[in-house]
Amino acid sequence: MPLRMKVLFAGQVPKDSSFPDANEDAFVLATDIGRVAVSDGASESFDSKTWAHLLTARFVRHPELSASWLTDAVADYLVQFDLAQMSWSKQAAFDRGSFATLLGIEEFRDHGTVDVLGVGDSLAVLLDGVDFVDSFPYLRAEEFQQRPELFSTNSTLNTFFSSPDFFSRHHKTWCIKDSTAPIVLCMTDALGEWALRHAQEGRPVWQMLAGIEDVPSLEALVLQERLTKSMRIDDTTLVRLSFATADGNDLPNS
Repeated sequence: MPLRMKVLFAGQVPKDSSFPDANEDAFVLATDIGRVAVSDGASESFDSKTWAHLLTARFVRHPELSASWLTDAVADYLVQFDLAQMSWSKQAAFDRGSFATLLGIEEFRDHGTVDVLGVGDSLAVLLDGVDFVDSFPYLRAEEFQQRPELFSTNSTLNTFFSSPDFFSRHHKTWCIKDSTAPIVLCMTDALGEWALRHAQEGRPVWQMLAGIEDVPSLEALVLQERLTKSMRIDDTTLVRLSFATADGNDLPNS
């Protein structure tokens, strides 16, 4: 029987608990069609929150990134703003663009595979039970120190998308049909860097992350690691997916 994607947990911790509505992370869960998307809006952007929500919604509707995919996404973003009502400084910020990552997960049930799209520094981790198998687009914590390629609402900054090696650099397929208990963790960069660093130091946290069942537990972990300066203060998202034959209920999007 084909494996079916199920969301076991999805939650967020804002970088400032006093302003949860300012959270610039977004995720969309569409397990009925086997797709999940996570995006981390860049804080220095004009309105990365809106951009992150547009990118995640677009991926679960149209996961095939054709030549027009990003152009249409930018057009959807632009129509939401009235430049005539903006001050000159806001117009300048708008023209510079908004930026966001996109982590897209799509299962192919008949093949027993999961495709991962990774643009930017949001991280997907494949586990078998609580054992690490692979991660994408980064494998080591120090990779988070580089400047990532991000999707932008300023089309002149999206030239990497048309590069011939775009898909070879930003796409990966995981075969899960022979795994005992496949789990995929999707996380934004602060949590992803922390997790890979702990694994490199011989202190893997995969069992801990795979065991988080509710937002208060995620919040307790993130706040404690921030307090000890082990985790960077940033909006933090974690989505945990399983792949089994049993039916499951979807969790709400954010």
